[in-house]
Amino acid sequence: MSEVELELESRVIEGALDASPGSVDMDESQLIKLDAHIQGLMAAEKLQGGSYLVARHGKIVAWRSMGALTGTTGAGELLPDAIMKISSITKAFTAVAIVKLIEDGKLYLDQPVASILKEFDNPMHGNITLFHLLTHTSGLAPVTGYYNEPYPRPWWGESGMDGWIAKQLQGTLACEPGTAYNYSGGGFMLLGEVIRRVSGQSYESYVLDHIIEPLNLRRTFFQVPEYLHGEVLTISQYDLDALKDQEDEDLRYPPRSASGLHSTLYDLWRFSQMLLNGGTFEGTRILGRKSVELLTKRHLFQVPAYHWGGKVKDKGHALGIDLAIDHMSYESIGTYQMEGAGRSAMFVDPEENLIVTFFVPSIYSWVPESVLGTKQIIWSSLK
Repeated sequence: MSEVELELESRVIEGALDASPGSVDMDESQLIKLDAHIQGLMAAEKLQGGSYLVARHGKIVAWRSMGALTGTTGAGELLPDAIMKISSITKAFTAVAIVKLIEDGKLYLDQPVASILKEFDNPMHGNITLFHLLTHTSGLAPVTGYYNEPYPRPWWGESGMDGWIAKQLQGTLACEPGTAYNYSGGGFMLLGEVIRRVSGQSYESYVLDHIIEPLNLRRTFFQVPEYLHGEVLTISQYDLDALKDQEDEDLRYPPRSASGLHSTLYDLWRFSQMLLNGGTFEGTRILGRKSVELLTKRHLFQVPAYHWGGKVKDKGHALGIDLAIDHMSYESIGTYQMEGAGRSAMFVDPEENLIVTFFVPSIYSWVPESVLGTKQIIWSSLK
């Protein structure tokens, strides 16, 4: 082994595995290329570090990490079970919560939002349904920067979060409901409020009681306990400040239903495995099989999306979860997936019985090689 390989080996940390890649028909010599791939992006100063977990047929066969835990100082090692803000992957938890309320008979998919939130009871917003919010087709304003606008502005204004629901409805609609995909974090905040109104619990408490605790996700939090702050992967000073400024979940508004969760690769695997298993994990039922099918099947057809300049003509989407529909995708058609701010990712490929989660922290909002390249190496290891 060369000095370079020895140095690389000493900087890679491995988590506990259930099986070898070969035992689940994966090529270990291809899969191990991930380490050099991530190290190369670190050397090019595109990544602070990286970690990944690969599981097939319910068995973890690769779980490794490298690089720095803290981007501002370079201090600490990025460990396999590090906690990270998973940003928009939170939306998958919110979608599961909505579908759980649907299967309990408390909501229905094409229910007008106005039947729950009175602010929608007007000619402009009255036709918006839960389905539209879940599929980003409501016409509500997308996240700032979605249209590549040079001067995005916050929606909350000078009075803070007071009247936040009405503020989400300001201005004209970006499209008629159902006619285009416009990625809306605000729409998922509103879904969190729907969960609160219908369940009688805060959004955060509902997700904790019905998803996080039953799945035994021990390192998934809306509010990371102070004793674990030293195990949280951070990139910028903003991340550090946000960690210190967390508020009590029962007093928080709007709900943290668009991007509020912190989690680990392992906990995201458990959540993903529950979906792949048809709604259960280790004997615990979160959803029924038909509910998982409703959640993860394709719901949008020939719906266009501007998509940060991508100008997608046919944006396939499940409920609150993205979907692989393109022939150019390395993952199988039908793989459901989410990215969190371009730096965390979760993929569930039912055709290959494969789950992949990874963190690729970077000062850049999205490094294509860190997501697409990582994905290509993993899927090409399948025999």
